[in-house]
Amino acid sequence: MPEAVAKPSILPPRYQLPELVLPPVLPTDAASLTALLHAVIASHNDVKAQALNHMQHMLEQFILARHRMFGASSEQSANQGRLFDEAEVLAADSTEVQDVAPLPPESEQGKGKPASKPARGKRAPLPSELQRVDVVHDVPAAERTCPCGTPMVEIGQDVSEQLDIVPMQVRVLRHIRKRYGCPGSEHAPVTAPLPPQPLPKSNASADFLGPRAAADAGAVHWHIPGRISTSIGGLSRR
Repeated sequence: MPEAVAKPSILPPRYQLPELVLPPVLPTDAASLTALLHAVIASHNDVKAQALNHMQHMLEQFILARHRMFGASSEQSANQGRLFDEAEVLAADSTEVQDVAPLPPESEQGKGKPASKPARGKRAPLPSELQRVDVVHDVPAAERTCPCGTPMVEIGQDVSEQLDIVPMQVRVLRHIRKRYGCPGSEHAPVTAPLPPQPLPKSNASADFLGPRAAADAGAVHWHIPGRISTSIGGLSRR
């Protein structure tokens, strides 16, 4: 098998100072000691010079690579900045009449606009032809006293509608929650709470959800008029 050629290492070489090897018996005269000291210093300076030369070479290679990557390209010329001035050239050759763009009549401006989308989060009202049954929720008498000691008076009501079903009859329950407030408007009003609902924030009552759940389970079969089924929108929540 041919011998594998060793790839050159990209790591910088390691520069180590030479070991200080002293003779077993040091000379006693000053001249010999001075010569030995100069030899050690010379070997250390040689290694130091090699390391500094290599660092200088790596710095030059780094500057050259940075210049090749981020420096100005030799293909660019002084006139390249004017290559895409067609708009300025056309504007200089056009007249004032050509610079004025005709506007369409006001009656035609709104034809091309798409129809505005309905606001999200709003639910269509229940059919008006269905019978309304008012279910009044009043604030308990013990809670109608204002913190200032004055009896509260009725100042309004909150009305929400739910689709309700009675065997062979579909109707709408109107939940009317009484609201009481301080006559002097010094404290926050109090509104009657809504009784617990099987499906919060839905417009379907418990009597409506029961048969509907049974129908979904396949236990019974029942039919809701198309317009009413569209109004509940699959029992969508607000």
